[in-house]
Amino acid sequence: MGEDSAEQKLRQILGEYLKKDLTGVPGDQDLIDYLGLDSISGLNLLALVEKRFQVRFDDEILASLRSIDKLCDGILQAQKR
Repeated sequence: MGEDSAEQKLRQILGEYLKKDLTGVPGDQDLIDYLGLDSISGLNLLALVEKRFQVRFDDEILASLRSIDKLCDGILQAQKR
């Protein structure tokens, strides 16, 4: 899956989960702050992304996956393993 299609799918998944349109959100925007998510919501969101993309993020990088760009990078890296 290419980076552009991963980003589109990710935005769709996040938008459905959060019931918000994320098409205009900059890729480097911190989603936790922007969306006002607490730590539990953030972890639930990461678990959903892992499930939908059929990947597993390394525990060491979970805290850094706070933007669409970082999530896309994490997905692409996890798919390479």
